[in-house]
Amino acid sequence: MTMRFPWHRVAHISAATGLLAATCALADEPPIEVNPNRPSFATPARTTQEGVVELELGLQDNVPRDGGSLSSSPFLLKLGVLSSFELRLGGNGLLRQGPPGAPATSGFGDTTLGAQWCYLKNGPLGLDLAIQATAKLPTASSAKGLGSGQSDTLLMLLFSRDFGPYHVDVNAIETWLGVPAEAGGGHERQPAGTVCVSRTLNKRWSLTGEVYTIGATSQNPRIVSNLWAAGYKVSSRLVLDAGADVGLSHGAQKISFFAGFTAGLGRFRHLAGH
Repeated sequence: MTMRFPWHRVAHISAATGLLAATCALADEPPIEVNPNRPSFATPARTTQEGVVELELGLQDNVPRDGGSLSSSPFLLKLGVLSSFELRLGGNGLLRQGPPGAPATSGFGDTTLGAQWCYLKNGPLGLDLAIQATAKLPTASSAKGLGSGQSDTLLMLLFSRDFGPYHVDVNAIETWLGVPAEAGGGHERQPAGTVCVSRTLNKRWSLTGEVYTIGATSQNPRIVSNLWAAGYKVSSRLVLDAGADVGLSHGAQKISFFAGFTAGLGRFRHLAGH
């Protein structure tokens, strides 16, 4: 009599073994821990967790100093490609602008594409050091006054350090603004800088204070402003925030109110060895 080997059972066992191995691998991976960039103007040097996609989304309502209104829904999508390198897709989201004495206009804002590399972690004096490069795509309507209609390029140096419950971020920024052809064309330099300090109060709550400045250009006066915010950590992968940004110079907004969240959406790649 011919004996038949039960290959179907081997296949079932092999599939179950593979599923068990995959489940164990996922269990061994570290939990997703978000790295909020919002709501401050500053950016921390550390990047998004490797293999994780992270979304930041908010609502912001500005009260301009000369009247009118401006609201936006800023967003930032970050992909932790490597342990110290992330890709960034962001923008102003939906804009609604109401100039003084004129009808309000609305539309989609400009879009940014960038990358950040944290090239030193826990270096001398405990500093984290990073560099970021970002290009602005003029997707906002210049005809409606929602954007300049020009491409911009930004280069940023980032310095971060922890002091017990305090976290400090310092950014030095240089932007090359696109100038319309009717204004001479080319690019115009605009320096900016920020100092941000966050204080962890307990496992859930944190407070943030920041001062930043954006240099004057031929089209806009210098901006000096300070920002204050509270953060609430719902879980390791969801952080809520809200606060206000109070202008200190004539060129800055009178006040701006904002609220939003940072969420770890999931993994787009599982880590090798886990």
